[in-house]
Amino acid sequence: MQYFLRKPGFLLARVDQICTAIFGGLSGTATLSQAEFLLLLDRLGPMIQIALAGAAGVDKSTTAYILDNLQARGWVERTVRKEDRRSSLVSLTPAGQAVVPQVQEDFAELQRQLGAPFTAPERARLIASLQSLGQNPGRGVPVWRRACDPGSGVLDGAISFLTRRALQLLHAEFLEATRGTRLTLRQFSLLFILSRRESITQSAFARLFGLDPATCAVIMRGPAQRGLIASARCPSDGRARLFRLTEAGSALLASMHPLVDETEEAVFRDLSAAERQKTVRQLQQIVKAHSALLRFPASGGEG
Repeated sequence: MQYFLRKPGFLLARVDQICTAIFGGLSGTATLSQAEFLLLLDRLGPMIQIALAGAAGVDKSTTAYILDNLQARGWVERTVRKEDRRSSLVSLTPAGQAVVPQVQEDFAELQRQLGAPFTAPERARLIASLQSLGQNPGRGVPVWRRACDPGSGVLDGAISFLTRRALQLLHAEFLEATRGTRLTLRQFSLLFILSRRESITQSAFARLFGLDPATCAVIMRGPAQRGLIASARCPSDGRARLFRLTEAGSALLASMHPLVDETEEAVFRDLSAAERQKTVRQLQQIVKAHSALLRFPASGGEG
């Protein structure tokens, strides 16, 4: 796992899991994505739906899904605009305004816990680096209009949001760079792990990579159907199957290594080599401090 603990994509994905776990433990009120929308509407006032999507750095379909859930809870309302009936104005209801103080408290505590491993200057440095990454016009990534949130600190200073934004960029750049391979970053990671081991069971992959077994089953399905990995019944456990890398999988993996490096270079292009190394080290610190909170923390140590 030492390879992955040096990779920004893995670290950002783990931090995203940690954010969900911490906030879920703090808040019985809203999900993290719902909280961000509520905080934006509270600070910035009623917004056109597409402007809210830009302020939150979320695509239109995800925005609609989050708003549907918020509206079902009676916390927001959407009003069709007379001047443009194709768009709607989103605003907080009195019930939504009533939950905002608790959401603010929980969101602030999440940021405090994420920043706990650092001194104030170190925390400020991490936020500045992540802000620089987040404003990159990534290919295929939802636009983040930070200008909608000018210095308000709702999201533009939140480690939870900024790390997720960087993860969005990495995923988008990876999909563009590897177009045609039909592999996700997690599937690439699976092939890489299998290239270092003779075989592995689904449950062992779940423990090693820090994901729940059901998610691992989904990750494995595509490569197995395409003949990139093969499986056989485990001799020591008839209920389990051993997965191994095929020749086709090995060849594809070799061709993808330069593309993964290209992805990271594209996302981190505005950071110097020294700044990039510092950012990776700080992400490692967050992961080390909080991985125990996860239901499936990765094995192999975090240091």
